[in-house]
Amino acid sequence: MLTLYTAVGSLKFERTNGKPVPYIINNEKEYGMSKEELLVWSCLAFQILTYPELERLFEKNCADSGQTVSLPLSHYLNRLLLRGLLVKGMGISAVDALYRLLGTLTITPVEDHFLSRLASALLLCAKKQIKLKDIPRLLRRTKCTPTEREVLALAGKAPLSTAELLLSMERGILIRKEEDILEKLYTSPEDTCSTLTDTVQITHAQYPILQAVSNLYLNQQILFQKI
Repeated sequence: MLTLYTAVGSLKFERTNGKPVPYIINNEKEYGMSKEELLVWSCLAFQILTYPELERLFEKNCADSGQTVSLPLSHYLNRLLLRGLLVKGMGISAVDALYRLLGTLTITPVEDHFLSRLASALLLCAKKQIKLKDIPRLLRRTKCTPTEREVLALAGKAPLSTAELLLSMERGILIRKEEDILEKLYTSPEDTCSTLTDTVQITHAQYPILQAVSNLYLNQQILFQKI
């Protein structure tokens, strides 16, 4: 059985008594985090990892930052899973685990502003984390496949979960606004996001769509929210 992990929500800092305090925004709610939780969450932001991969990255980031933690990774991981700020998916195959990971998560396109990317690149350069010659590469937009562009277009019109997106694209159901989701995808009174996720079976025809969603997330063009 394979288990995959990822993060949900977006990171925000607010100043309290002159100090930056990290918060995660998920489903329009703010969640405070300890420095250890933030380190674990950051390892999984725009990443999809197994536990051994997460453990290696966590240990590396701890060593690079000089930060020490008093409890094992599993403690902070389980706390974040219980709080809904991290999610996991389990399956016999990698595709099954990936679908179980992303199926119920809502897709939110990330706004891509040139000035924001330029400021981030200059900051990394000032911190000597990248070289000056690397800035043009960081400023280039990631090219999308036709399927990825379609995913972005649909997600920009309505807050679709991955399962809802798969169903609408597979059946050619046109979604123009949020109200269309309930009217066209949830045809039975007993349908919920969870039951719909179970109903939508991953087929070979759906693999490119699931791959497109994953690639967009890994390329930081979308983020996930847990409703």
